[in-house]
Amino acid sequence: MADSRITRPPHDYVEEVIAGAALVVIVASTCWGVLTRYITEQPAAWSGEVAGIAFAWLVFVGAAAGVKYGAHMAIDMLVVRLPVLLRRVVLALADLIVLGFLLTLLVLSVEFSINAWGDPTSVLRLPRSVTYASVVVGSFCMLVRYFRAACRRWQGQSAAWRTATAGAEL
Repeated sequence: MADSRITRPPHDYVEEVIAGAALVVIVASTCWGVLTRYITEQPAAWSGEVAGIAFAWLVFVGAAAGVKYGAHMAIDMLVVRLPVLLRRVVLALADLIVLGFLLTLLVLSVEFSINAWGDPTSVLRLPRSVTYASVVVGSFCMLVRYFRAACRRWQGQSAAWRTATAGAEL
């Protein structure tokens, strides 16, 4: 009997893996920081910095996962009342604005990250680019995922990466 489950390539889960790893790092470093502060005589000064860096990765890459799953809020009560042609124009304009914003965010975050390479963090002395790279990766993933969702939307399919019915097939 053939397996009817849909298999997805590993790159389809990159946002979840990165955000999940960042969450684990946040919890572990925060717990270690609390433990060393109250149990030992030498608190781990690096734990707050590591948690902060991981939190930036969780936020920006997690936002990309939200784009992939269509989890971001949209208020469309006026748009759905428009005539079909005007609605399509408004939605296309909105897609272009969002894509333009994400492209601008990507370009500026790359530039900012490159400029921050020589500026070390206070405790671990890592380049601040380690933190700012989260914006680069997150905005790139959001740009790719939003573009794919817009293409699906214009083909008449669900804009979300996985719908409830597709999820049941997994």
